[in-house]
Amino acid sequence: MRPQWLIDLHEEFPGSAVVAAALGDALIVEPRDAMMGRWPVVEAGRTTVGYGTMPTMRSLRRVPQLGEAVFDDYATLRCSSYYRHVYDLLGRAAFFVPFTAVPDLPLRRMFDSDQVFIRSDTNYKLFPAGVHAIEELDDWLQTYDQYRDELVVVSEVVTFEQEYRCFCRNGRFVCGSSYPVEPYLPVPEEVRDFAETAAARLLALGSTMVTVDVGVGPDGELRLVELGGVNSWGIYGSNVDDFIAAMEAEALARAEE
Repeated sequence: MRPQWLIDLHEEFPGSAVVAAALGDALIVEPRDAMMGRWPVVEAGRTTVGYGTMPTMRSLRRVPQLGEAVFDDYATLRCSSYYRHVYDLLGRAAFFVPFTAVPDLPLRRMFDSDQVFIRSDTNYKLFPAGVHAIEELDDWLQTYDQYRDELVVVSEVVTFEQEYRCFCRNGRFVCGSSYPVEPYLPVPEEVRDFAETAAARLLALGSTMVTVDVGVGPDGELRLVELGGVNSWGIYGSNVDDFIAAMEAEALARAEE
């Protein structure tokens, strides 16, 4: 029996509407129901797959009998968890520091630049990741002071001319496309190979299905942008049928464990 899909439709997450349309028989989770903890009734013993916004998927993951619908392990998807396995693929210097340590770092000397890139350690972004002028960091740090106890990544700034999202299962490319703006382009073979290299290393952490975001620099060098999950990551121009097939195969494999 095919798995039952639980889809969180949201205007800010267009991928869920694309997947729901391709399925035709998905159970729709309304935003208010997710907020109130009212979940669809699924046939007893039926394998489930979830897809939608991260807040809803994180809530779904905690629901008895339905939590298996979410494959993403948010602890494993922290940079501080997976960077050790793929640091050489980043193609840039990056450091983990407490949020409160950022003002005291000799950033210009560390990166030989007047700019720095800062992102949250978590894969669900506590604050917008981005490039900052070092001389203007104080105002930005005050804006997000509520995260002063969190770990952050500071890294040198690199330029990407194109970025690709690759869905991988068991270390092999499943589907993908360029992102985040149209027209969506197919993933070149060398980017697929790079993504598979990164995804294969995550198997050591038990992450069998992940997204690998790959950036292509002006010189053609490939760099890992980040690794992510699959239940709350946009498919952009990916082949929706291939995505659905891989997600269902993953769900059924987990059900047999």
